[in-house]
Amino acid sequence: GTKKINFRLPSSLMVLTDNNNYDNKQYFRLINIEDFDLKESDIETPFFLSIDLNDFSNVTKKNILKTPKAILILISKEKNPYRLLRRWFHYALEFKIKNPVIIRCKISDHQIDKFLINTSIDIGGLLIDGFGDGIWLDTKTEPGVVNQTIFGVLQASRTRISKTEYISCPSCGRTLFDLQETTGKIRERTSHLKGVKIGVMGCIVNGPGEMADADYGYVGTGEGKISLYKGQSLVERNIPSDKAVDALVELISENGDWVDPPHV
Repeated sequence: GTKKINFRLPSSLMVLTDNNNYDNKQYFRLINIEDFDLKESDIETPFFLSIDLNDFSNVTKKNILKTPKAILILISKEKNPYRLLRRWFHYALEFKIKNPVIIRCKISDHQIDKFLINTSIDIGGLLIDGFGDGIWLDTKTEPGVVNQTIFGVLQASRTRISKTEYISCPSCGRTLFDLQETTGKIRERTSHLKGVKIGVMGCIVNGPGEMADADYGYVGTGEGKISLYKGQSLVERNIPSDKAVDALVELISENGDWVDPPHV
């Protein structure tokens, strides 16, 4: 709104405000498209334009094309906004609109499962195709669940990497170790490695293919035996399973991707 935060913000945080009088690099103006006057706006300074896709006029389209510095916030009041949002992005491609876009949706489902599914479909389905740069959810769902879901969708769509990525096979009769227990041990040692992708595969048959985009691979090659990969390259074969997690940590360290976990 028009209020100003009365304490010092960390330098990495920014504020959206309706007020245009703040001389502060951490404050950015949020303007509704119907209140936007192209002549009065400083088009060299980044600002946010809020656009209701249910009322998308020709004037709106022309103003967007004239404001390359604007970050667009696309709002849809539809219960299922996916098709309307996707149609807009195809329009943006056609008219070469290159503004950053934040997708704003209202998710009214209070059941956690439905909330996760609808967020993943309505927003994740767009981000994974390269449509959109950020997420804004209006919801009454518990904030911790909302934050975890948003960061999960951003990470799964490769829009923003904020944590370690684990790629695991579904397990089958060829898996000769407890996949969940082993993944848990690996996660315990490596979960602080932001942006690193680790594949945990039960067998050598499909493992290397299923972890094709992983940075490191932990693959079962026989009873009690593990092979380690760097990308798609086999690095070490048939390591005893009780030493394999330590060997994985050493491999990550040798390749410059290891950092010590923060002290709690």
